[in-house]
Amino acid sequence: MQYILVDALERQHFYPFTLTQSLASCRVGIFTFQQRWEQYTEKNCGVYTADYLQNLYEDNDWINSKDALTFINITCIPSTHLMAAIQSLQEDEQLRTSQGKWIAIKTKQRDIQKLLTGNNKPIIFDAVDFISNSLELLSSQKVLIERDFKWVSSQRKSQPIDPSNNCINENQIFIEKGATVLCSNLNASEGYIYIGNESIIMEGVSIRGSFVLGEKGVVKMNTSIYGNTTIGPYCIAGGEIKNSILMGYSNKGHEGYLGDSIIGHWCNLGAGTSNSNIKNTAGLIQIWNENTQNWEQVGQKMGMIMGDYSRFAIQSSINSGTYVGVSAHIFASGLLPKYIPNFTWGLGTDYAIDKAIKHIENWKKLKGFTFNEAEIQVLKHLYSLNRS
Repeated sequence: MQYILVDALERQHFYPFTLTQSLASCRVGIFTFQQRWEQYTEKNCGVYTADYLQNLYEDNDWINSKDALTFINITCIPSTHLMAAIQSLQEDEQLRTSQGKWIAIKTKQRDIQKLLTGNNKPIIFDAVDFISNSLELLSSQKVLIERDFKWVSSQRKSQPIDPSNNCINENQIFIEKGATVLCSNLNASEGYIYIGNESIIMEGVSIRGSFVLGEKGVVKMNTSIYGNTTIGPYCIAGGEIKNSILMGYSNKGHEGYLGDSIIGHWCNLGAGTSNSNIKNTAGLIQIWNENTQNWEQVGQKMGMIMGDYSRFAIQSSINSGTYVGVSAHIFASGLLPKYIPNFTWGLGTDYAIDKAIKHIENWKKLKGFTFNEAEIQVLKHLYSLNRS
C-alpha cells in the first residue's frame, strides 16, 4: 500500500513556509511532517502539493499509477490508533471527523479538487488532532517533542552524558552518536531534551526542556535556551532563545533575543538582532495573514514568522507580531515594519532574482550544500508572482 501526504488543500494556512516547499518538509520537534508519518506507515510516503513545488519531491511515480492509493491529510498528528483506522480503509472510503474535516481517503482519483467530492463512503473518526496553521506549530511543540523523544528512545539508546555537565532528569535526555556536550546545564525536569547526531553544545550553555537540537546543529558558548524550542539540522544558535523554531540550516548565532518565533530554512539573524514578543502595553498582538491578506489578533505574546532564505542585518530591532516573507534581505535603522514582503531589499526596494539566487548559493556553500535547479525554479516562480 502506498501513502500520499497531501498539503495541497491546507498549505495556504502555513505561509510563508509552504511558499517554498510542502508542509511535508517543515520541521517541529525532532522530525519533519513527512518523517513523522513515515514512522507510522513504515514506508516512504509520497507528497501531493502545489504544482510548482511537486518537482522538489523525487518519488512522483504515484501520479501515473492506476492503483488505489491512500491519501492522508498531512496536518493530522499521527498516532497508533489513527494509523490503524487509516490502514483499515477500503477503496472509495473516506476517514473524516464528525465535523466533516477530512483525515484520509483511499481512491484511484488523482485530481485534488475531486478527491473529497467523489462518491466516497464516510467513516467517522474523532480521536485525532490537527495542526491547522503556522502559529499552531509553536503551540504543538511540547506534545510533538515528547512523542518524537519516546519514539527515538524506543529505537535506540542514548550515548552517555559526559560528567562535566550538570543534569536534571537524565532519563529525559537523549544524546545521539557523535554529539558533543560539555560543561553545560541540561534541565529536563519540565520537558525532554534531544541532542542530534554530530551536533555540538559548547561550554556554559543552559537549556531547559522541551528542547531539540538537530543533526550537526551548534549551540554556542553561554547560550540560554528556554523550553519548547526546536533548533533544526545545521542551525547555529546563540544568545537567548525561548519558545521558538528554527526549521533548518538557519543561523541565530550571536547575542540577542529570539522569542515566540518561527524561522524557516536558510535564514540568518545578524549579531545583536532581537525581536519583541510582547507589547509595552501588554495588549493583544496582531500579525499579518498572507492567505487572507488581513491582520489577525494572536494573543499577548508573539514574536515573528520568517520565511525561507530571508536575512536580517546586524543590530536589527524586530517588532512583536512581525511577518517576513521569502528571500527578504533586510537592513534599516530603528524599529522595523511589521510586514516585510517577499523579495524585499533593504526596505521597500525589489531584491532582483539573479542577485537573490547568487546570495542563496553563497549561503548554502558555507554549509556544504548547493542550490539545486528545482529549488531555483520555485524561487523564480515566486518572484514572477511577486512582480505580477
